[in-house]
Formats: sequence, C-alpha cells, structure tokens
Amino acid sequence: MKRTWILRIAVMLTVLGPAAAGVLQLGAQPDGPSKLYRLYCVECHGENGKAETPRGRKLKARDFTDPEFQLLKSNRELEEMVRDGKPGKMPAFGKKLTPAQIESLIRDDVRAFGPR
Repeated sequence: MKRTWILRIAVMLTVLGPAAAGVLQLGAQPDGPSKLYRLYCVECHGENGKAETPRGRKLKARDFTDPEFQLLKSNRELEEMVRDGKPGKMPAFGKKLTPAQIESLIRDDVRAFGPR
C-alpha cells in the first residue's frame, strides 16, 4: 500500500514538474511551535513534529514532516482527529480546545511541519 502512494506522489511530481518540487520543501516555523502545540502535542509528536519521542514511538504517533501524510490528509480530517481523538492512541481534545484553537493548531503547527 505504501508503495502505491509513493508511486502516486512520483506521478504527481512528474506531471506537475518543477512547480511541485517547490511544494515539497520541508517547512519550519521560525519561532518554533505555538504554545498550544507545546502544551498538548509535543509529548507525542515532539518539538520537530517527527514523533520521535518515547511516547510518540510507543503510540506510533504521526510524523508531521512526512510529505505523504501532509498530502493525503485534509485540514478537516486533521481537525476531526484532534477533536475526536483515536481510541487507544490519541486523546480527544474537543472538550479542552475550541474549534478556533484546533483550526490554528492544524494551520499554524501541523501544516508548518510539512512541505511548503
């Protein structure tokens, strides 16, 4: 399955050409993650978004720097994941965070780790 997605991405890059290559430059936040991200996400996903923390490895947390992950997940899907969580893996933050806070986490943090 992973090979299929890699092939799809390779085809997309071939079709879109150099414009797509610019999109795949990994982004970084100049000031680091937001306060919300540091408070709720760092323990599993890490300061760098790679999920290389002990807890992140144990729970197999998502690596936000993975271009394939960034291309395949819509903001809406990510917002639902943060709001509702994933049983046994990620806690639900829908009662702790407002919809605007969840949206800002996705826009300003999760997406900032991905391709630009």
